[in-house]
Amino acid sequence: MPKTLKNIQGADQSTVVYRQYGSGPKLITVLHSLALDGSWYEPLAAALGPEYRLLAPDFRGHGQSIAGSTPISLKLVAQDIAAMWDAEGIESSVILGISLGGMVAQAVTGLYPDRVDAQILMATSGGYNATSTQAISARAAEVRAEGGLEAADETTMYRWFGEKSKDRTDPLVARASAQFRGAGGETIGAYFEAMTSVGDFATDTPPPTLVIGGSNDKSTPQATIEALAASTKGAQLLYANGGHLVAFENPEEVAKTIRPFLDGLANWDRA
Repeated sequence: MPKTLKNIQGADQSTVVYRQYGSGPKLITVLHSLALDGSWYEPLAAALGPEYRLLAPDFRGHGQSIAGSTPISLKLVAQDIAAMWDAEGIESSVILGISLGGMVAQAVTGLYPDRVDAQILMATSGGYNATSTQAISARAAEVRAEGGLEAADETTMYRWFGEKSKDRTDPLVARASAQFRGAGGETIGAYFEAMTSVGDFATDTPPPTLVIGGSNDKSTPQATIEALAASTKGAQLLYANGGHLVAFENPEEVAKTIRPFLDGLANWDRA
């Protein structure tokens, strides 16, 4: 799979690193989940095949990207995506995001509706009520406390991988755990808090939308997936065989699931 690595520099001492997988005519901007990075999308790029080109950024404070001095918000990360497109001369793109990445995708759509050709929202939420916001804030405080990130690791890995999380020799579990701990409590906490604003970006005129849930997702309940689909005008709803990180655990299955939706889009030539 051909791969290139580039970056954009911000005035706030931030650096956003991004990868390009493939060189096909069909562009998808792919947005990763909390604590991970864009490199997790390489297997999905391979599964989709040579007609696709994937742009995969590392969000601020993730992977090789540097957070900079501006407080983290979904709006800020969405602006980074637009800046990446500008650097690449991209007018518009299909976007695909999983978990936190799905929330960033919604922010991009809300802020730049003319630049999003379609969106695929996986294992994610479209909003939080007061009770859920309070719970997320408590998780943010937990990971910032001394020893809190390490304590949260076990719970988080279970949310992501289910019973498989108990096997720390599993390559995906080991890699995710290392990145979760490596991101640091302040970064994880800041993104937890940012996530609660996702409902601010809801739009009455969404682009073509596919909502996907993992059949065994321990983190995002089926009711949350169905609520997102129901609240997004014209959205399709499908399930793929896997857990919360289904796009990374089962890329062949996800490629098969999303390809009919992608094949039905009529605006690929805008990228």
